[in-house]
Amino acid sequence: MTTSPPDSLTAATCAAGRPSSRLPWPLLTGLALVLLALWLLPLEGVKRSHGLFPLALHTVSEIFAVIVAMLVFAVAWNAYARERAGNILILACAFLGVGLLDFGHALSYQGMPDLVTPASPGKAIDFWLTARLLAALALLTAALRPWTPLRRSESRYRLLAGVLAATGAVFVLQLYWPEVWPLTFVPGQGLTPFKVGTEFGIIAILALAAWRFHRLHRAKAPCDAANLFAACLIGILSELCFTLYTNVHDLFSLVGHLYKIVAYLFIYRAIFVASVREPYRRLEVAIAERQAAENRVEYLAYHDALTGLPNRMLLQDRLEQAMVWAGRSGTKLALLFLDLDNFKAINDSLGHAASDDLLKTLAANLKASLRNTDTISRQSGDEFVMVLSGLDNREDCTPLLAQIMEGIQAPIHLGDTEIALSASIGIALYPDDGQTFDALLQKAETAMYTAKEAGRNAYRFFDESMSTEAVANLALRNGLRRALEQKQFVLHYQPQIDLASGAVIGVEALIRWQHPDLGLLAPGRFIAVAEDSGLIVPMGEWVIEEACRQGARWRRAGLPPLVVAVNLSAIQFRRGNVEQTVMRALEASGLPPEWLELELTESILLQGTDSVFAIVRELKRHGVKFSIDDFGTGYSSLSYLKRFAVDKLKIDQSFVRDLAPDSDDAAIIRAIVQMAHSLGLRTIAEGVETEDTLELLRHFGCDEAQGYHFARPMPAEAINAYLAKNHPPLAMSA
Repeated sequence: MTTSPPDSLTAATCAAGRPSSRLPWPLLTGLALVLLALWLLPLEGVKRSHGLFPLALHTVSEIFAVIVAMLVFAVAWNAYARERAGNILILACAFLGVGLLDFGHALSYQGMPDLVTPASPGKAIDFWLTARLLAALALLTAALRPWTPLRRSESRYRLLAGVLAATGAVFVLQLYWPEVWPLTFVPGQGLTPFKVGTEFGIIAILALAAWRFHRLHRAKAPCDAANLFAACLIGILSELCFTLYTNVHDLFSLVGHLYKIVAYLFIYRAIFVASVREPYRRLEVAIAERQAAENRVEYLAYHDALTGLPNRMLLQDRLEQAMVWAGRSGTKLALLFLDLDNFKAINDSLGHAASDDLLKTLAANLKASLRNTDTISRQSGDEFVMVLSGLDNREDCTPLLAQIMEGIQAPIHLGDTEIALSASIGIALYPDDGQTFDALLQKAETAMYTAKEAGRNAYRFFDESMSTEAVANLALRNGLRRALEQKQFVLHYQPQIDLASGAVIGVEALIRWQHPDLGLLAPGRFIAVAEDSGLIVPMGEWVIEEACRQGARWRRAGLPPLVVAVNLSAIQFRRGNVEQTVMRALEASGLPPEWLELELTESILLQGTDSVFAIVRELKRHGVKFSIDDFGTGYSSLSYLKRFAVDKLKIDQSFVRDLAPDSDDAAIIRAIVQMAHSLGLRTIAEGVETEDTLELLRHFGCDEAQGYHFARPMPAEAINAYLAKNHPPLAMSA
């Protein structure tokens, strides 16, 4: 048995969307045996009686058949969707014609009032044969045609008009020029050879359609081939009855009409499943898939994707709860910052996949070495942070630290390779060394670097003698003040690429410090100090103003429109006048608001104040775009996406740089893209460095990308040359 649809029949294009039900063999066999028994029954007088199928019963049966045929049309026509197979509409429109012809047949039956011309068996048979032929041809067409959508939406109206025109022509010819119809019935003799031959021709058409539907059913085609197959076979039994009757009121005429109604009901069932039931089922499956994606992203917002450990956000939450408990109980807690020794060399020798397995095993060992009341978190790379609670004094940490060091040094086997690890650990105590998460983390990290300088594979508690770094930060802070006064900052720009067209559609503005002694400094060297000192506010205002000026210069120079993306910090929202700064920069530069994009950091979202939302709403009202930076690394609540009404999610480079088809990073990116698209948002991936990564992002449906694979951040004057070299004007769009 084949397992895939034949020809061009696929799950994406078939109407029903799932394999059809079982073939109703017991019913089909029973109907066939009934007909065979009636044919062999030696009671000709009973079978040929003129009273078995009176006019009233015939009229009722035909009205019921007409109603079913009209329901077939009404359900399929009103449930029409462009993406569904056109075969359903072919059947629907054809059965509208069949219903009209059956109505003409009922009105032309012997004993009915005149319909233009007197009612007669021949007149009724002519309507009958055309209805049966139209139904059989429609079933054959639906069986043989690839189950693909109609090419154009107006095609269904043309199909309907064609069926109505053909049906109208039959009525006109029969009612006004009946002599053009071949003789089908002779009173006293019965059916003519033409009538019987036509019935057998219809039987042959139905048999071919039944064979095709049976093949589709065996191929597990995701359409309701079973019900359509049954309709064809029952239609054949009905037609056989109409080759056997000698008068229009005998037993075979009655059974034939009943079989016809049953065949219609199977067709209605197939149409209903394809047009109504299955779309709802597919919708339910899509409402479920979206919920699963949102749940996955929600989970990843609080957990490390590689190890499953709490991430920074969840760690901070648990630390704050532990500090509250410590304050009430009069105890202490310790924050441990752990960094593996020489992990880069291990990573380079083993490769990323093996290193990931190593980190997962280490995470399990570390978790096993802690108490149930303690928390371990992976921050990034080979850095782990732990919270030890319920301590009476500093010495209580010693046995726990011994267990942790033992867990780190336990040999880890990767295949045939045994890896021995060591780590440097820094410890800060609450409330002695700090009373906030950031303060404790900073001091624990300082102590960790002291442990590394002491020879590694050791731990150190923080003390004030380690504050020499604070002196260096003070010098950096004073240098930042001079840099603002002496205009030592410059902006570099990294191109952002539309993955569908390959065009440069924007640039991200990245600040650099042209230090008089240290040279060009990346933001990682000074942004933290700038935020801590509050200098980030005037620095951020300068970045917005300069980015807008440069964007306007490019427009005046005739370059294609480029969206300029600028990062905003949480401190700018708390201390600065962001709305006025942005609007003033746009007005002074002449840059249209829609060509400025502000990247919001996670900490801005976490503030969640009404004033922050008001600023975002007002700037969006003017046309400024917004994106969420570093999405996926610790976002607290998906509800903020809707409330902030952002335009784009920026996938953090930590998920992109080591992207592989079967990695957790791939699952994260796929979930983020799916969720973003379901919310009407675009996605951009940063840190794209290889063609393989780029192809995977395209496969996942990511919209935009930036990274060294395309270009490094460059001065403004280099953008012109980059565009001219890599993206000629004809290849770019706004």
